[in-house]
Amino acid sequence: MLFRLSQVAPAAAAQYLDDATPPLEKTMKGATVTKDTVKQDLERAAELQRSALRAVAALSKIAGGSSQKFEIFVDDIKRNATWGNEFRELVGH
Repeated sequence: MLFRLSQVAPAAAAQYLDDATPPLEKTMKGATVTKDTVKQDLERAAELQRSALRAVAALSKIAGGSSQKFEIFVDDIKRNATWGNEFRELVGH
């Protein structure tokens, strides 16, 4: 939904980046693994993370420095060993 919103109404989406950042951060941290966690839960969490990464990549193209919290989050993703390369591919850098 955020991906599509960033294409349809980039100015409106950019206004709410501060509000969208905490849920995106929580999603990118991944699922907590317990002794009852099954493979399906891990796969679902990984797919949710990939979806959030696509949304962050789309939003980063329209951010333009409008949210310092979001920019810090994007920098953290770029430096992340797990998601950095995939993020750069999505953004095209």
